Amino acid sequence: MSTRKIVTNTVYYGVVPKLSMLLSIVMLPLTTPFLTTFDYGIYGVLTSYTSLFVSIAPLGLHVHLTNSFFEFPRHYNLVWGRVLLMILLSSLFFGLVNIVILLFTLPMGFSLEGMALCVVGSMPIFLLANGLLAQHIFPLVERPRQLVFTNLTGAILGMLVSFVLIWWFRLGYWGLISSGFVSTIFTFTVFVKYVWHGFNIRPIWDHNRLRVRRMFQIALPLVPHTLGFVLLTSSARIVMSQCQVSYDDIGLFSHGAAMGDYAVVITSALAMALMPQIQRTYRQADFSAYRRLYFLCQMVALLTSFLICIWMPELYGLLIRNESLARSCDIASLLCFANVVYSLYVFMSAPAFIKKNTMQLLWLVFVPGILNIVLCYTFVPLYGYRAAIWSTIVSYWSQLMIPFVVGYYRRSVHEWLGNRWLIILVLMVIIADLLIANEAMQLAIWLKLFLTFLSGGLLALFYTRTHLSQLL
Repeated sequence: MSTRKIVTNTVYYGVVPKLSMLLSIVMLPLTTPFLTTFDYGIYGVLTSYTSLFVSIAPLGLHVHLTNSFFEFPRHYNLVWGRVLLMILLSSLFFGLVNIVILLFTLPMGFSLEGMALCVVGSMPIFLLANGLLAQHIFPLVERPRQLVFTNLTGAILGMLVSFVLIWWFRLGYWGLISSGFVSTIFTFTVFVKYVWHGFNIRPIWDHNRLRVRRMFQIALPLVPHTLGFVLLTSSARIVMSQCQVSYDDIGLFSHGAAMGDYAVVITSALAMALMPQIQRTYRQADFSAYRRLYFLCQMVALLTSFLICIWMPELYGLLIRNESLARSCDIASLLCFANVVYSLYVFMSAPAFIKKNTMQLLWLVFVPGILNIVLCYTFVPLYGYRAAIWSTIVSYWSQLMIPFVVGYYRRSVHEWLGNRWLIILVLMVIIADLLIANEAMQLAIWLKLFLTFLSGGLLALFYTRTHLSQLL
C-alpha cells in the first residue's frame, strides 16, 4: 500500500466519519443554550450503561472475523454468517437486560417517559450486529467508502433530528439520546444490503455444537477485554450515579470527557488504516518495521493530544455558549491525554489476536478498567467528580506497566520493541506533554500557532528520517 493510499484511508477512517462530529461542533453554539448539565448527566449515565452492554453483547465472537478472513480467504463468509446470527441473538437478550437496569437507575423510574427513554437508548444494543461486521470487512478489503459514508449519513441524520428536538422543541436530553437511535436504525438497514448481499454474509445457524463450543472458548475471554474499554471510558459515570453524585456534576464530567475524546480520533483512524501493515509485518516477523509503525502512531497521539489541549480554551470560547458547560474546559484539557497510550494497546494486542491468545487480552484493558472502578469507588465519595478525572487518566496509563508485570507481554513487547524500558521513556514524554500543554493553554495565539507548525514539522521529520514510506 502506498503512502498516498495510507493517507487516503486515514482521511476516510478519521476525517470523513468525523464530519458528523464537525456538524455537532458547529451546532454546539446553537444547542448548548438550551441544554443543562442535568441533560448531559442523564445522557452520560444512559449511554454508559448502553455502552456497557454494547461491549458485552458480541460475546467476543468478532475475534473470529479478522482471523478467518486471513485463514479462509475463499470461505470466510461462512464463518462470518455464523458469527452474525449469534450476535443478533445475544444483542436482543442484552438489549432487554439494559432496559430493565435503566428503569431502576434513571430518575424517571417506571413512568411512560422512563420506559420510552430506556427503549430508545437501548437501540444501539439491539442493532449492533451489522455495523460490527461492516467495521471489520471494509478495512480488510481496503474499501472504506461504503463504510464511512454509510456511517456518516446515519450520524448526520441523527444529528439533524437531535438538533430539531433540542433547538426547536426544547427537549433537552431527549434530543441528545435520539441521535444514536436514528443513526443506528439507518446504518443497520443499509448494511443489510452491503454486508448481507454485497459480501454474501447472512445469518447461518451452525448445527455443529463442537465447532460452536470451540468458537466460544476462544471468544468469551475477549468479553472482559472488550468490557474493559467501557470500564475505562464509562465506569466513572456509573459509579458517580451510584454514589449519589448530582446529575449536574456527572454532566459536567461527561461534557469534558466528550470534548477530550476528540484527541484520539486521528490516532485511532491511523491505526485502522495501518491495520493491514500491522498484521502483515508481525506475521512476517518483520519486527523492525512493526516497531517503526508503533512509534509513528505514538508520535501522532502525543502531538494530537498536545495541540488539542493548547487550543481547548479557544475551542470552548468559540463553541460553548453556556457558562455552566464551559466549566468543563479544564476537565477536557486533562482527559484529552487519557487515551494517549492507545497506540501501545494496538501494538500489544495485535500479536495476541493473531495467535488467538485471547486470555492474555484481559490484562490490557479489563484490569485497568477494574482499577478505574476501584479508584472511583475509593475517591469519588471523598472528592466528587474531580476524582473521576484522575482515576480515568491513571487507569489508562497503567497499560504502560503491563510489560513489566505480565510475563506474556514482557516477552512479546521485548520481541518487537527490542527493549521494553523504552516504554518508561514514552511515559516520561507523556507526562511532560501533559504538563507543558496545560501550561501552554494560556499562551498568546501567535505562540500557539508557532507550536502547531513546529509539531507538524517534527512529525514530518520523524516520518522521513525513519523511512516509513518504505513500509507503506
